[in-house]
Amino acid sequence: MSLALATEHPVKLPVIGSHRELWAQTIGCRVPRGSQSGRVDAVFEHACNVALYSGELVVVLGCRAGKVAHGIRLTHDYRFDQGLRRGMPVRLGPDRIAFGNGHLTGLLSAARIWTPALSPGMFEWSDHSRSALSQVRDLLRDYAASSGSEFLAVVLDLNRSETLLAAMVLGVLPRLAMASRSHDCNETLSLLSQLIGLGPGLTPAGDDFIIGWLAGLALSAKAPAQLSFLQAMCAGIENLTQATTSVSRAHLHDACAKMFSERLSDLCVAISKGEPTAMLESLVAAQVAVGASSGADAAAGLMFALPPCGPIESEFA
Repeated sequence: MSLALATEHPVKLPVIGSHRELWAQTIGCRVPRGSQSGRVDAVFEHACNVALYSGELVVVLGCRAGKVAHGIRLTHDYRFDQGLRRGMPVRLGPDRIAFGNGHLTGLLSAARIWTPALSPGMFEWSDHSRSALSQVRDLLRDYAASSGSEFLAVVLDLNRSETLLAAMVLGVLPRLAMASRSHDCNETLSLLSQLIGLGPGLTPAGDDFIIGWLAGLALSAKAPAQLSFLQAMCAGIENLTQATTSVSRAHLHDACAKMFSERLSDLCVAISKGEPTAMLESLVAAQVAVGASSGADAAAGLMFALPPCGPIESEFA
């Protein structure tokens, strides 16, 4: 089969005992190339994290997962939790990623390189984009209660739980709004340091919020002062990432390189283009579906970064 045919019509190769080969559909633009080795760091139902000995983290995803810049997505689904185990050796080469003794091999030769569609300054503040932003805020209000995101509840000024995390969020975000609006880099980074690693899980809520916030900054950054502030934030946040988990660190590194996840990037682009309501509804649903509350926390960061910031900004208007 030619590469062209393999790309358009990927083939699921046969299962032989416990051994399986699957084509990869996409390779994230930040996945290391060349020959490297590592081990399985964490296994989930539809994803697997690989810690390379060079220090990078690569995530291998089933076909239903959203793409990320440090990820390889397969053309078919695979129950990683049934076929792989933590600590299993992994070999990453130019044309394949192999787990264990042939337990799973992802064939990379037909995969296309994936890069997110978001680029700095895409938001034009047109009537259509403002309307789309307003609609997304309203849609997120509908998801806020079920998402369990304290960040989303605070940003949208909704009834929020009386938890320690909610109190910390409420204590930081008003000051963060003031510092970021005035482009006070030192104060902003000091406040962000209180959010890094904040919350439970492999990707703490504070980190997800910061990623969404960076996406919003990037989307609206046009003027030299805005671009300079964005660059300063990316560099400063890179220096804060040791305070969180290795999984979250990889996502933060992507965000600091302005390489946001597919679902977050697509939502940002749709807002900037003022896409129709039906598309916005689909994209918001997909974003909020990420993780337990990770997608909602990132959406909160996005809304916080894009004025009007609702009650957070209005308190200091």
